[in-house]
Amino acid sequence: MNAITTVELKPTNMMIPLSSIVPLSFGNCRTNRNSESYQELLNSIKTRGVIQPILVRPFDDKFEIIAGYGRFEASTELGLETIPAFVKVLTDAEALEHQLEENLTRSDLDIIDECKAVQQLSAFYNGDRKAIADRLVWPLRKVNERIEILRCTSQVLEAVRTGAITVGHALLLAPFSEKLQQGTLAKVISEKWTVAYLRERASKGQQLLALAKFDTNECNTCPHNSAAQSGLFGLEDHKAACSKLSCFKEKTNEWLEVRKDELADQYGTVLLVQQVAQEDRHTVDAPTVGEEQFNSGCMTCEKRVVLIDDRLGRSLGTTYINQCIDNICYTQCVKALSQPEIEEVEEESADSIALDIDASNTPADATSAKPSTPKKAKPKKTVNCSVSSKVVETNKRVLRNVSASLLMPEPHFQSAMTYAALRRLASGYKPLITELSPTDHFSQVLKSAMALDETTLMAEIANVTLHLSSKQSDDSLNFTDMMISLLSDCQNPTDAAIAKWMPTKEILSQYTIDGINVLCVESGFVAAFDNEKEGEFAKLTTKGKPQLIDTILKFGFDWSGFAPKEFIALIK
Repeated sequence: MNAITTVELKPTNMMIPLSSIVPLSFGNCRTNRNSESYQELLNSIKTRGVIQPILVRPFDDKFEIIAGYGRFEASTELGLETIPAFVKVLTDAEALEHQLEENLTRSDLDIIDECKAVQQLSAFYNGDRKAIADRLVWPLRKVNERIEILRCTSQVLEAVRTGAITVGHALLLAPFSEKLQQGTLAKVISEKWTVAYLRERASKGQQLLALAKFDTNECNTCPHNSAAQSGLFGLEDHKAACSKLSCFKEKTNEWLEVRKDELADQYGTVLLVQQVAQEDRHTVDAPTVGEEQFNSGCMTCEKRVVLIDDRLGRSLGTTYINQCIDNICYTQCVKALSQPEIEEVEEESADSIALDIDASNTPADATSAKPSTPKKAKPKKTVNCSVSSKVVETNKRVLRNVSASLLMPEPHFQSAMTYAALRRLASGYKPLITELSPTDHFSQVLKSAMALDETTLMAEIANVTLHLSSKQSDDSLNFTDMMISLLSDCQNPTDAAIAKWMPTKEILSQYTIDGINVLCVESGFVAAFDNEKEGEFAKLTTKGKPQLIDTILKFGFDWSGFAPKEFIALIK
């Protein structure tokens, strides 16, 4: 075990060599630094050293720096060998959150860097802006504005960064096409337009109705339709345009919501283009990550999303399917596919060879015989998949019932449950024997109680009951996860779980159409369904999720002996 793995489970303060620190895999959310502030930091570290530890996380045999880039760079520049660090195991989302919070609290983070950091969080949280707001303790409006600004062109964003225009200008320019943004930006700067004046001008802008995605029949008689007036003057070749942008945007947003719902059945998560940076998404397909990975992993992964363009203009409504927004997983999958085959050799142990010689009448020189021909085998590639939380929770409910059905007939389980329930109420209780968990956490107490013999357990029940006369406590617990964790103590839990799983309307509804397709292929349902007429199942998947599910449930297919891999994976 290397030095890093020893701190993986417990946050630790320690001095770390600068040579053991590497940048975070997805970089620092701050791209600009105030030179004056940095010089003050240099002088401070030169005089007093690094007072505030940097934040790092274990990474292979090194550490990735999450927060404290300024202190790290200054220490490197000054030639220091070590730096105080707080080592903590963090997920990518947690690391980015810590980094953003660090920069926000220490000094003003560049507004565009802040927006891009929020955009990165949007990818981690699958576009759930409310979750981002809750995590950062921000108003939802602030999160929405930060993401909205990134609809601007790079030139507009740079103008905000340099102070040539304000955030208010950018928010007004954001919904428009790239061409219109560019032309207006030049005028805003050269003519020094105020936000109020830009708002007034923007309200008088027009959008070609030919580019509208919503039904424009109602627009034919609308007074804000330029074609209604042009016809009076014989301008028949005039292109109809809407001059009431607020109405155009409202109808566009209504169309987008309907379109997102349609795409959600097929792909699960639907995000707007500006919610995920170009560098944080990749088109994923079988040639890129391999047939097995794509069909058994990516097709059911909640990180495979569809993006829809909501920018007004010709790109409005454009969809980008099969977009992976998990940079790290994508990179691992691509790398795994490109790895060469590994030659594996089956080796016999020295003991087994000696045993074979002793037990046979082979000549003495037989011991020099050459070993058997090595066997070549392809390394099994891990199928990465971030399963939808809805699917996970549905599977957990089924497994909880499996656990209960296997354990309830056991008197010992009932005694252990009684003891755990009593221990939950007992504050400061010390068990009679050391084998029992000293913690009051329900799940751990139940697990340790299950390992005791009945006599010892009954003595503990009597003792904790006596203890309850004076103190009480409460603890949050998750019965579902607790019951699933106990499956490992049962006989043949996997077989029992598979026997319990059956496709229902509730279960299938949690999957996307592609996810249902994977279930049907792996279970053999597609082969059985197409046995009557080849290609019928493929046609069925185009008719919408409700009809697909209804047909599957009505078809006489024997699902026994099958359960989804993500269902089985929950059994620890």
